[in-house]
Amino acid sequence: MLHVCGGNCIIALITSDFAVYEKVVAELKCREVSFITLRVGEPIPANVDVVITTAGEADAIAYEEGHLVIYDDAASSVNQAIRAERKSEPSGAMVVGIDPGRRPGVAVLAGDMVIAVHQVSVTEVEPLVRKIQRDYRPTSILVRIGNGARLITTQLINGLLQAGFRVELVDETGTTPHIGRDVHTNTVRDIIAAINIAHIKGVPVGHREVEPSKGEIRVIQEASRSISDGRATIPRYLARQVARGEITIDRAIAMHKDSFKNGDGLKNGNGNANGDPLGHKNDDL
Repeated sequence: MLHVCGGNCIIALITSDFAVYEKVVAELKCREVSFITLRVGEPIPANVDVVITTAGEADAIAYEEGHLVIYDDAASSVNQAIRAERKSEPSGAMVVGIDPGRRPGVAVLAGDMVIAVHQVSVTEVEPLVRKIQRDYRPTSILVRIGNGARLITTQLINGLLQAGFRVELVDETGTTPHIGRDVHTNTVRDIIAAINIAHIKGVPVGHREVEPSKGEIRVIQEASRSISDGRATIPRYLARQVARGEITIDRAIAMHKDSFKNGDGLKNGNGNANGDPLGHKNDDL
């Protein structure tokens, strides 16, 4: 269907999939976007410029290419619809600011405008940046990471560089704001810090090596105990691999449990306690 919106253009969600309906409507309301919902086969009003639907229902709608968004997930589908409706793309370099920590804050900037914010686990950061690049299709993308949380920062830098992104390390001094008494979440603080980091020019970095301290290793061991609800505390050699970004903490916990299932947790073929092929002593099983 060839369609030109004459004015007061809106987005239409056309689907019989209730799960998709709920997610997209929630996202459209959150973004304060004007929209309507229709069933497949209902007439589409003249002021509808973009249609969101599912892959299975797209043929029945047959809307003009560039004005039909096939549902992927709620956030990316609404982003695509908004871009198509506004007939615009982010210009210049898109910047992603990251405040490192156990759950890094992530801010996405196009020029001076913040267009998205997230808070995810460390292992989800690199896939998230790839998704941002895929969804927004900027002309270029630059990642700026704060220099706090030494081990996590190194993991993030190495993972993003390996994925092909340009990375700058930013002095994050003063980027964390004061949070008033009426704000009861650290998420706001981390997100604002990520926005501030995105605005600060940093130093381009390459692959980094890090040797964790005993204290940092112990913190990871304690985290493994907490994550496993007290059922497992990974040995130091696995904690060291986690700290260096070689494996995730979930993988380390699984490896530790498997070593006991296989009988290697007590003594391996080389006679090393705790299944450590390097012979590292473990005081914290």
